[in-house]
Amino acid sequence: MREFQLRPTETFLYTCGAIDLWEWEVRLLDEEPGSQDDDAPLCLGGRGAAPPPFCGGPTGYRLMLKRQRMGEAMCTPVQMEAALGMLAASDPEAPPETWRSYRQILLEGFQSIDRRLQEYGPLEPERFSLEEATQRLARHEDLTRWRRV
Repeated sequence: MREFQLRPTETFLYTCGAIDLWEWEVRLLDEEPGSQDDDAPLCLGGRGAAPPPFCGGPTGYRLMLKRQRMGEAMCTPVQMEAALGMLAASDPEAPPETWRSYRQILLEGFQSIDRRLQEYGPLEPERFSLEEATQRLARHEDLTRWRRV
């Protein structure tokens, strides 16, 4: 953090994950002299749980939360077929294999969400742990992709 030459109360955005593009807003509250070469970041506060790794970025996480909250009601097979039927009616020239492909993509997407929910267990978006946040910061020693806010 010292290499950034931040002043107290200065904020920067850290983008984490080349594909998921999570953004963390980081603010330097103060600097305290410590042990030589001890630049480990420490989380002093926050809100909300960190999303599970490899959940598909912000959109994937929102879909997982929605699926957890609504279950099958998120998109029943009848709703999916109705939506595909409307799309097919809007483009009568499209070959039938197009709609079969869309149906397969949607089914695989829901199965993927269900697998991730089962793997990670119930998501707790309101839970926050200072200890876990500090541990995660310690694993991200490469706070190199940042910009001042």
